[in-house]
Amino acid sequence: MENGYSWYIAVIFTFGETAGSGLVALPSAMQSLGFMGGTITLIVMCLITYYTATLLGNNWIIMKTRWSEYSEHCRNPYPEMAHKALGTWMGMTTNFCTYFTVFGGTAVFSLLAAKTLAEVLNGFGIGATMCTTLITVGLILWPFVMLKSPAHFWQVSIVATISTVTAVALILFGYFLDAKGCYPHSSYPDFTPTAASNSLATIIFAYGGHPCIPTIVHDMKTPQHYFRCFLLSYIALFLLYTPVSLFGFWIYGDSVSDSIISSIQNDSLRRGISILIAVHVFFSVLIIVNPLLQASEHLFRVKHEFGIGRFIIRSIVFWIIIFSAASVPNFGVVVNLVGGSTLPLLVLIFPPLFAMCLEVRQKLEDDGAKEEFSLKSIWKYHPKPRLLLDIFIYVLGTYVMVHSTYHSLSSKFFSENPSTRSCFSTWFSSSYNVQNLTMTSSSHSTHFQCCGAFKNISLTGRSCF
Repeated sequence: MENGYSWYIAVIFTFGETAGSGLVALPSAMQSLGFMGGTITLIVMCLITYYTATLLGNNWIIMKTRWSEYSEHCRNPYPEMAHKALGTWMGMTTNFCTYFTVFGGTAVFSLLAAKTLAEVLNGFGIGATMCTTLITVGLILWPFVMLKSPAHFWQVSIVATISTVTAVALILFGYFLDAKGCYPHSSYPDFTPTAASNSLATIIFAYGGHPCIPTIVHDMKTPQHYFRCFLLSYIALFLLYTPVSLFGFWIYGDSVSDSIISSIQNDSLRRGISILIAVHVFFSVLIIVNPLLQASEHLFRVKHEFGIGRFIIRSIVFWIIIFSAASVPNFGVVVNLVGGSTLPLLVLIFPPLFAMCLEVRQKLEDDGAKEEFSLKSIWKYHPKPRLLLDIFIYVLGTYVMVHSTYHSLSSKFFSENPSTRSCFSTWFSSSYNVQNLTMTSSSHSTHFQCCGAFKNISLTGRSCF
């Protein structure tokens, strides 16, 4: 698709790169919000993230209209958007935020792929942990990260979407089987502000495909169709996320770990879900990491055609991500850190900010106004209802970013009981052996999770301890 893909392929791309790791973490996020609070939060955050996604799409249309150079291939659409809206300093800031988020998001998806692969192998009696399978995930994905851009591997989004929808169907079937045995024994935690902010961070991560959205719109054959693309994408995400989140929380309560897959009691069903999620994540990594790889090539002036330059640069960047994930091999911690640090900027704060600046600048130019762009011109030209909505989104994004980042870093570096152990300490430990590794902490373990208030209810007769 050298001239770009159609809007319905863009729907599949948006859905495919957004769903996945956030999906399996959402039931855990509901624990601090409750059933009603979780329902309201899922609806509100879906609407807000859809709104900000459409702003990014419209921003790109404005840029293509005003600056002819963006009609050609652009490797850094989001930072370029920031540069045109607020200048070089904002372009550099967005550049860092975008690629830090893509870096972290790729690490999250790689950890989830490693976790699910380990679960599958353990299900077949092969001893494996997240740490041992993480390198395998890297080796499998390594050749495929050399593909140029989403327009050149659009087929992977279809496979990722089909695997996700099938996995959700199996998860819901697992809920149906487990409801009678687990629900009567469930308990639900009390509300705490810290846990609530982390839950919001997880939900933002689940809906936050925004770092890749400008790239997806850029590669569309008709970018003006972004509205219908995002409308269908976010309706589909909401319809998948809501039952998985709320019913998972309702049935299993606070026994849910950072991934709902572990709570499914039927071994065969849990193994099938793990395989499907692993397939989705493998393909989604290719979509998510692509903007960072293209930016790295742009930085080192690598040619657009495949060659030794692309192979070296992309290999270095990709393996840095894999080994960084190995340093914090805890799926939940990394989701909260990425979802609560730079992602709120890219999902909630930057899209309306850049939209406001680009739209006001365009109105000043179209009207032939002599006044310069300023706060006064923003107040004059920007619609007041939208300004109020944007301010609300700024406040929400700032709260989640500050509160969740602080808590995530504290739990990692300053907790008396660190949440995870680095894979490096495992790999190079003198006492290393596979049997010991499979008995390690929950962040490395792939055991199934018993339900009930005391996590002591097993519907399959397996030991819970």
